[in-house]
Amino acid sequence: MGPAAKSRARGRGTPAATQNNGGRAVKLKLIGCKVMMRELYALCARSEHVVEIVWMEAALHENLKNQRAAIQKAIDGIEANEREECDALLLGFGLCSMGIVGLTTRRFPLILPRAHDCITMLLGSRERYQSLFDEYSGGIYWYSPGWIEQFKSAGRGYGDQEKYMDYVDKYGEDNAQYLIEVERGWTQNYTSAVLIRWPEFAFNPLYERATRGAAERAGLTYLEVDGEDTLMRKLVNGVWDEDVLVLRPGEVLAYSGDERVVCAESEK
Repeated sequence: MGPAAKSRARGRGTPAATQNNGGRAVKLKLIGCKVMMRELYALCARSEHVVEIVWMEAALHENLKNQRAAIQKAIDGIEANEREECDALLLGFGLCSMGIVGLTTRRFPLILPRAHDCITMLLGSRERYQSLFDEYSGGIYWYSPGWIEQFKSAGRGYGDQEKYMDYVDKYGEDNAQYLIEVERGWTQNYTSAVLIRWPEFAFNPLYERATRGAAERAGLTYLEVDGEDTLMRKLVNGVWDEDVLVLRPGEVLAYSGDERVVCAESEK
């Protein structure tokens, strides 16, 4: 990224929500993924600002074209309400395999973290994600309470039998067995199943059992790491520095292809 791009990136770090707003409360509207529902609820409850949440189904991850369309529909619905008073829209999503590229707003700024996915958000920063990635040579399959609650697939800690029977009903026995075998191939590139736990949340043995069970079935090492709220806290508290992108109304969200992760289409 050249000097001009770096300057633009820094310029977008203005902590707009913390500036003087004439004594009135800042109202933010968060469009968030249910995978991070537990964490975002906790952070929004502690925010100094008024944060209203619109939840998007986690299953949208399974069809990224549908995910982008659903998020855009949520944005459009908020902005179509002429009585809606909002200082900014927050996006509780990472880049998610390009599933948010192309989003835009007409009335309100769109604010989102510079993160490839929700794992970065749950770990607190791009730097921490990269550090753990390097420590384990990239062979980590991540789990979190939200993933375990929202997804019930073999790759996320549940056995094959229920899915196998569902496939038999839909595709027949031979095809069902083939699909299960293909899906089991996800383990080949991983060495560890790692559960992200935020220390401030009460321990629930369900999450450890699900992750440890998946690790044992796949021959992976079970590990735990503490999550951190740094990136999501910045988002909901209006601390929009270099870790957060501020898109102005009319700008289109794009993948930057560099360390910024996301940017306005005009700044690629």
